[in-house]
Amino acid sequence: MNGIGSENNLPGISGGDVRWVEIAKIWQKRGHEIHVFTPQAGRDFCEKMGLNAVFHIFDVPNEYGIKTYVFRALKSFLLPKSLKSSFDIIYSSTEHWYDVIPATKIKKENKNSRWGAVVHWVAPLKRKGTDFLSGLLFFINQKVGYHYIKKQADVVLAVSDSTAENVKGIGIPENKVFSVACGMDFNKIHEATRQADQKEYDAIFMKRFDGTKGIFDLPEIWREVVNQKNDAKLGLIGFGTKKVIGKLENLIEHNNLQKNIEIIGPIYDFNEKFLTLAKSRLFILPSYEENWAIVIGEAMAAGLPVLCYDIKEIRPIWQDKIIWIPMGDKKQFANKINHIINDKNLRDNLSMEGLDFIKRYDWKQIAENELDLLLNG
Repeated sequence: MNGIGSENNLPGISGGDVRWVEIAKIWQKRGHEIHVFTPQAGRDFCEKMGLNAVFHIFDVPNEYGIKTYVFRALKSFLLPKSLKSSFDIIYSSTEHWYDVIPATKIKKENKNSRWGAVVHWVAPLKRKGTDFLSGLLFFINQKVGYHYIKKQADVVLAVSDSTAENVKGIGIPENKVFSVACGMDFNKIHEATRQADQKEYDAIFMKRFDGTKGIFDLPEIWREVVNQKNDAKLGLIGFGTKKVIGKLENLIEHNNLQKNIEIIGPIYDFNEKFLTLAKSRLFILPSYEENWAIVIGEAMAAGLPVLCYDIKEIRPIWQDKIIWIPMGDKKQFANKINHIINDKNLRDNLSMEGLDFIKRYDWKQIAENELDLLLNG
């Protein structure tokens, strides 16, 4: 798990990272010994999320940036001696070069082991919300990762049906590819949200702070909301680099929304995260790319109606249980927010539908299914 960095001593956090850690914690409870190859920031993240494993530190810089990105990719060819021992299962948490290359090295040392490669997405060369160089590096990183996955992985665990079809389309053998899901601990979330006795936010955003996740669309959307409801309050949960947060703060100030938008930052504690979600009336996600969007399920489990840009990859997952907004239509997004804020009966109906729907996605079942695929797929 080598993609995690840090900013101001806080580790980054994304849905893919949360997914792997939640699954690993369940395997650990089943008696499996978990080893994690990750930078120091990754270890900090795991421990904040409650995973106390055997850590093998990937000695690379923790700060985010293109130089670090390239350095991690190149250094991934050097495997620590501590990982040249016997392992039954090798699990690479993404399709990226810096996770896949170490997996191939460990596989070479453990010829009888099973390598399961988790894949999240097949990225296009040009991506909305990011610059060309970053998109190009991401594209190359994936291409190299998929090359080795195709040749050496025993099982390919594609997060969502659409991702499974896309990886088959780039030449991964069909008999290796299995579609897998994401989940949440519904009962634990229910307990955490029971303490929320009042609403502090009209809407909450929770995701990595990045242009591809729509973070820079939010000030313009919220300005339109405030034009109709001048005291409307938006909370932003997530991790962002200094550069991204600086740009976001400038946009908030430019739109005169300092009293209307609160940058909460990352929340690692389970109870605090879901209690904060439950203090909102809505969950909004103007993201331009997703393969699953765990945060949608988490928001549903916390009882929030969800509004999201219409992303074709995730529509089959969430179906008609969320409000879909045409991609990039900020004005319509704002109008829908105001409509639902002002209609409590509609909010309650959407909340109940979401709660009933999300119960099908449980981490325990997902972890058991994934382990079975790794052993027998």
